[in-house]
Amino acid sequence: MAKNPMMGSKLRGLRKDRGLSQTELATKMGISASYLNLIEHNQRNLTVSLLIRISEVLNVSLQAFSPQHEGEQIAVLTEVLKDPIYEQLDLGEGDVGELVANSPVLCQALTKTYSTYRNNLEEFQTLNERLAQDPLLTSNIHRLRTLLTSIVSFSEILHDNTDLAPDERQDFQKIVLDESENLGKTVNDMVELVSGEGLVGSVSDITPHEAVTDFLQAHNNYFPELELAAEDLRREAGLDSVSVRARLIGYLLERHGVSVEIAHDRSQESSASFYEETKRHLVLSMSLPAPSINFHLALLIGQLSYDSLLDELADSKAIMNEAAKARTKAALSNYFAGACMLPYDDFLNAAIDTRYNIDLLQQRFSASFEQICHRLTTLRKPDFAGIPLHLIRVDVAGNISKRFSASGMRIPRYGSACPRWIMHHAFLTPGVICSQVTQTPDGNRYFSIARTSSKSSMIYGHPGNHYSISIGCEITFADQMVYSDGLNFDSKQQAVPVGIACQLCDRPDCVQRAAPPPLKAYSPSRDEGRNISPGIGDIWPGE
Repeated sequence: MAKNPMMGSKLRGLRKDRGLSQTELATKMGISASYLNLIEHNQRNLTVSLLIRISEVLNVSLQAFSPQHEGEQIAVLTEVLKDPIYEQLDLGEGDVGELVANSPVLCQALTKTYSTYRNNLEEFQTLNERLAQDPLLTSNIHRLRTLLTSIVSFSEILHDNTDLAPDERQDFQKIVLDESENLGKTVNDMVELVSGEGLVGSVSDITPHEAVTDFLQAHNNYFPELELAAEDLRREAGLDSVSVRARLIGYLLERHGVSVEIAHDRSQESSASFYEETKRHLVLSMSLPAPSINFHLALLIGQLSYDSLLDELADSKAIMNEAAKARTKAALSNYFAGACMLPYDDFLNAAIDTRYNIDLLQQRFSASFEQICHRLTTLRKPDFAGIPLHLIRVDVAGNISKRFSASGMRIPRYGSACPRWIMHHAFLTPGVICSQVTQTPDGNRYFSIARTSSKSSMIYGHPGNHYSISIGCEITFADQMVYSDGLNFDSKQQAVPVGIACQLCDRPDCVQRAAPPPLKAYSPSRDEGRNISPGIGDIWPGE
């Protein structure tokens, strides 16, 4: 078995969790205590036979020894330690791997602390910008001065004119009272503005979006309970027939008393769907394409029929607050709808038969490009799995709104991804699938495709949402995808050198940098000459 320095630490942790001494576990495994000690300290490899014996003795799945989770921890921790605040540390990737293997709890604490630091920093920057630029602050200061002037002026009139008629005095007193109330409201508004109340959510160590992403990654984006529920729904609603929409609408009405209307509802122009809980009535926008209408119908069925199952799955220790739990339930509901519309076995067989031809899969299953890509990443059933894929969705500003990696490719958790990735270039050819072979600084190569996806606005004159969606795999799986045909994977020139993100990439010769490289990155010596018109990535520190 290939050497994995983390397996010994994993075994030691499992043994301690079960309260066993090295001698007790060694006896159950049929080996000596000294040999087990060497294994736990990563000085001997775990063979396949020993792994099987351990899984039986400790009653754990062999997947518990999968390096995927530890690999993710290494990726996240490496990204964290690239931050300039840790620039004085001289840690290599081997050091990070050893730290993850020997002190996983400490690594989690460090990551949690850094996430809190990032969230605090972002909230501070947002508040700082608002205080510096928000016209509300300026207008409130002007209003405050006006109100104070008015109160002082009318108070002076009341004080200096003792012979005012009772009705006139009452009028002036009312003005002073009203202006005083307005002054109080203005002061409260300014206090709320300066304190940041209502500006941002409460500071937490992880955002709801990050919590959901980590939750999906931890489960390898596969939920067998939801797959079974989707199969039950397909059978009960008869979704194998040609009239899927009619069957879903009928199921909602019969089982949940929910009526469905597909219409142009001007009162809900900004929403693609609107469910009136009290009236048990679902309104879907007529501007939705057919696959999206069916998806929304299945989505509501999942929320109404399997709410307790969704609650159970979302009840994770990693989900720390109600906002994150709500986002997790929403993600699981979307998973259910995808599993309902794209049944696992049929869809995977079709993907294999077509060599992951997304256009053909869209036609066969009447689904959108994004729906197909999402479903391809969920095909992780242990005994019948698809290609381990990564998925990234970015908007036109480069923000990553969805990320998942089963391929092993690192996707940045903080900030934007490398500008050389194909998903950014896909915006130049809307609606066309682009392909790319990349090589990361660690020497690994990946094959990826990307295409744009647009969602029109419900309101005339307002811009729609435009995304680029990319999926890909490790290079050894590339020949299973039709989009790799004609590519020469042996050619060194074929692979585009990419990084993870500019602030994490040590490549010294990249002309597409959006941020300087890490301070410890290689810089050419003066003897080698220099570019007299450097880009961001070519500027030497201190110049």
